[in-house]
Amino acid sequence: MMGAGRPRGRASRGRRAPRPAVGVISLGCPKNLVDTEVMLGLLGEAGCALVANPGDADVILVNTCSFIAAAREEAARALEEAIEWKKEGTVKAVVCAGCWPRHELTALHARYPEVDAFMGPGDVPRVVSVVEAALAGKGRERLLSPEPAYLYDDATPRLRATPPWTAYVKIAEGCSHGCAFCVIPRLRGPRRCRPMASVVSEARALADQGVIEVNVVAQDATAYRDPETGEDIADLLGALAHIPGLRWIRLLYAFPTGVTSRLIEVMAEEPTICKYLDLPFQHADREVLRGMGRPGDGEQYLRLIAELRQAMPDIAIRSTFLVGFPGESERAFGQLLAFVEAAQLDRVGAFTFSAEEGTRAAEMPDQVPPEEARERYHRLMSRQQTISLARNQRWVGRTLEVLTERPGAERGEWVGRSFRDAPEIDGTVVIASRRALRPGDLATVKVSGAEPYDLFGTSVD
Repeated sequence: MMGAGRPRGRASRGRRAPRPAVGVISLGCPKNLVDTEVMLGLLGEAGCALVANPGDADVILVNTCSFIAAAREEAARALEEAIEWKKEGTVKAVVCAGCWPRHELTALHARYPEVDAFMGPGDVPRVVSVVEAALAGKGRERLLSPEPAYLYDDATPRLRATPPWTAYVKIAEGCSHGCAFCVIPRLRGPRRCRPMASVVSEARALADQGVIEVNVVAQDATAYRDPETGEDIADLLGALAHIPGLRWIRLLYAFPTGVTSRLIEVMAEEPTICKYLDLPFQHADREVLRGMGRPGDGEQYLRLIAELRQAMPDIAIRSTFLVGFPGESERAFGQLLAFVEAAQLDRVGAFTFSAEEGTRAAEMPDQVPPEEARERYHRLMSRQQTISLARNQRWVGRTLEVLTERPGAERGEWVGRSFRDAPEIDGTVVIASRRALRPGDLATVKVSGAEPYDLFGTSVD
């Protein structure tokens, strides 16, 4: 539950009754978290109390993800918990927001009659009126925006839910790729980019607020183009790199064939740009990739990895793979395993194919049995665990700059992240320090040990 500490007051005689108290549960990716933060900002600006304790909320808003079945299962649990609070009389109304209503509105109406209002990603700027309609019992009559077109800017109210030293900046919304397995274009609309001036202005404001790490996010950040000037992601990163106060600028979600030599050059030259890249390859077998509607193949991807490492020898490369896609034979899966072995990626995430209604892949022949897909998933991740350990062990005996985030389990122990670790999705660095560190400090750490996901070391400051 997210919220801020605005006190809940009682209405004074002759004055307007206070706005409702709202608690927000945010699920899914960082892009969805930015939507949540904007909704918190709009609600706060309208005078709503933003609370963390469900017992203090008049309205609970659940911002959902619907990318795959597992995300909907998580959203269902959150909604059902909110509905229980409503049944107990603690909460007056429940709002379901985000991608799930956009994906399955009719089914959600039938499944959750207790939910008082639904809103999609395109309805973010209407959150205050949706909450009011939910409390008035009129929310279920509202229609979602016919086509998601909303995109926030630097002037939009936003209440960050991240620690004060880090923030996400969403540079674009939607997607114009046609991946056969993906529902994102249908849920969030075609790609639309913010002007570079707006992004830079927001980043400057964040730096003025004490943020030292900016994580640049979009469904495909490498497809960014300023709608007014045509400047691309390399231009944007170059501009962000010179904002006073920012120490780490991290690029997330790069389409493999969108990484240009110029982007690599800018990343290599600018010290504040993290030598880190999230490249969702999805697969390596050419036939499977073509079935997915994606360009490239394992050989092309290996050349890209080599180019990145030549320019930035210590770059951390993360990727995501989809196993069990229709038509994925044992031979094709073997190609993926061979690619993972050759690529020696630092971080890997994987998921099994989910036949999403409305996607081309859901109707394809040669569907892989779920139990076979799960077995392949475990084989892939088991192999990658060994590789990740070896990549981490390369840092033993070396020093790293680490962003301290919280005390550790033992006295004198702290937990942080290096440039190799994106918030929430990657590993940590456990620091032994003789002096007290503070969350948000940057510490120099000599690495003394490694596990597949985490590093261990001692502060040498």
